[in-house]
Amino acid sequence: MLRFRVFGFPVSVEWFFWLICFMLGGGIRMNSLNDLPGILLWMIAVFFSILVHELGHAFVGQRYGATPAIHLHGMGGLTILPGNAFTRKQSIAVSAAGPAASLALGIATLLFVQVLPPTTAGGRLLTNYMLWINFFWTVINLLPILPLDGGQILRDLLGPKRSEVTRWLGVIFAGAAAFWAFDVGQLYLGLMLAYLGFMNYQQQPMGR
Repeated sequence: MLRFRVFGFPVSVEWFFWLICFMLGGGIRMNSLNDLPGILLWMIAVFFSILVHELGHAFVGQRYGATPAIHLHGMGGLTILPGNAFTRKQSIAVSAAGPAASLALGIATLLFVQVLPPTTAGGRLLTNYMLWINFFWTVINLLPILPLDGGQILRDLLGPKRSEVTRWLGVIFAGAAAFWAFDVGQLYLGLMLAYLGFMNYQQQPMGR
């Protein structure tokens, strides 16, 4: 497992994270070593984008008294926030900070390429990956499905007395989104959403 620090926050990266990135980037259908540069660019874009997303959670969590640690795993990223019990408003702010950081990175990438358009095929490919991840994945992450950030925001907005509403909205949205993902050929996304729908059906999952 890779371990390092960014802005003082401990970061750990599972080997499974790299494997899933490799497979999603086209590694599962790689025909020759000529495909490898594009896959590596995808892995770089995913790693950097998810790290920035989790740093958004970490900075706001630290502001409210937590001692964050970031963990990247096969399903994405997780910011562990021990050391403080957040109020509902604080929890919403922490949950929203990750998507906000992703959108900011996507907008910064868009502005950068307007000023300095990439001149190589690799640069254009990396730019497209960054835009796709930080805009499309952020939209998915904001769906009201636990434990996605959108689900956690909805949970805190509705409060514990309406946890069943949160859970069933998660089931409905996960099922609809999974059906759409399968229909457009996004197999991994569809499987992930179907799994999250099942988790919401079984019980209300925890985590960020």
